Amino acid sequence: MDKKALLTKLIIDDTLTSQRIAIHEELIIALYEDAEIAQYIDFIISIIKAKTAEKITPQDKVQPILLLLPPARDLASEEISLPEEPPLKPGQIPTHSSPMPIEKPIIHRPTAKITLSNAKVGTAFNSTLSIELDTLEIAKIEAVDFPEVVGISFDPESCCLVGTPTKSGNFTLIVHWSVNAIRYHDEVLLIINPDPRSLWQINEPPADSLYPKAHIDSKLILKDNIRIAGASRRGRSHEHAGTFRDDDFYIHHDNQSQWNILIVADGAGSARYSREGSRIAINTVSHYLKSQLSVENKALKPHLETIHQWNNNNAINQLGSFFAQLFRNAAQLAINNLKNEAIHINEPVKSFSTTLLATVSLRINDELFAASFWMGDGAIAAYGPAGKVRILGIPDSGEYAGQTRFLDDSALNDAEFNRRIIIGKWKEISHLILMTDGVSDPIFETDNGLQDPNKWAALIDEISPCLASPETADQKLAEWLNFFSAGNHDDRTLVVAW
Repeated sequence: MDKKALLTKLIIDDTLTSQRIAIHEELIIALYEDAEIAQYIDFIISIIKAKTAEKITPQDKVQPILLLLPPARDLASEEISLPEEPPLKPGQIPTHSSPMPIEKPIIHRPTAKITLSNAKVGTAFNSTLSIELDTLEIAKIEAVDFPEVVGISFDPESCCLVGTPTKSGNFTLIVHWSVNAIRYHDEVLLIINPDPRSLWQINEPPADSLYPKAHIDSKLILKDNIRIAGASRRGRSHEHAGTFRDDDFYIHHDNQSQWNILIVADGAGSARYSREGSRIAINTVSHYLKSQLSVENKALKPHLETIHQWNNNNAINQLGSFFAQLFRNAAQLAINNLKNEAIHINEPVKSFSTTLLATVSLRINDELFAASFWMGDGAIAAYGPAGKVRILGIPDSGEYAGQTRFLDDSALNDAEFNRRIIIGKWKEISHLILMTDGVSDPIFETDNGLQDPNKWAALIDEISPCLASPETADQKLAEWLNFFSAGNHDDRTLVVAW
């Protein structure tokens, strides 16, 4: 490292340390390489050189020393008068004597280094106020003065700052301390960070926006032993930006055929009209599945026998092929309608990009049959008995956070499309759950987390109070979806059959 770079680094490091400025390592490196800061360093160096670089000739080199000496005196012409003293008699002691110089003791003021932690509004704070002296002596902190009421006080017994901060900002505290019975005081900076939740704004989309959508939606089906609740709400990121909810969902129970249809979709955040894309996909797929699962569809009847008996592997494979074709047809119709809408408003079809997770289920005594289709991120699971979970698909994850697969021709024509369809029949299933990634990301965090039965058990425990009163389950779920999770502010949609 050259001398100038080293000087720049020392100045920046000392400034950040003395001012207690907390920044990321990437920004520190950017400061080292900042051209404007480098220009100021050059300017300071040039001033120092200009003020010290005096041109001195050899014969003048001693002049600065001579200038410090007093002017020479002409002792021959100058008379020096001394105070007259009467002559002393034998044995007499002089009445005047030269005073001895009195040296004042030099008291060294210890340099104190006082440290404390940062606080956050609304979070209980307990930070030791530590003090170190350059003399290595032990100092005692006696009191702390606050510039204003911030919800924190000094506890002299524990030598801690305690309390729950009520306001954010940088506050200069006066710390009174003593050592060897001598009292001193110093300033120290207390940083109180704001509560992240207080930084989020709630803004409305422009009134003339195309494809408006309600910020919160919920639906409930209660019929005999059928209980299905669905809820969706706009995420904090969309609230802050003043945009619409991109998620959508659908729930249905056919009284004649007894089939249930559960669908969730998440419009791509980067796609301009993805909120309409998710709605088109939901409406198209739900309409097609309703028609194909009705009692009037004769092609379904032989497969119903397979679902009830579930003892013929060849018939089960044919059943899997039936639902693979069923979901392929539904997906193709949805893609066609997305294209039509894109043509209608002269927009690229990618402007309507959306994920799609769909499940059809049928209760047979104490067993549940389900067939699922999974395109994109999020989750589908059959939970039960307690502590056991079956993930009904494979999430589409990309190389970076938020990347996934959307409903389009390339996905439909993929040779492994049928892997997106899962069928099964199980006993003691207590919950059939579908969700978008706005729920799955904060709850499960990773794809491996989706396989963790403990995380699913924790989720069931969280939503159980919402389902305890079936008549209001959808509204309670909509409220629960507003939970705060740092870094997770996407739209959230959850569908539960229990």
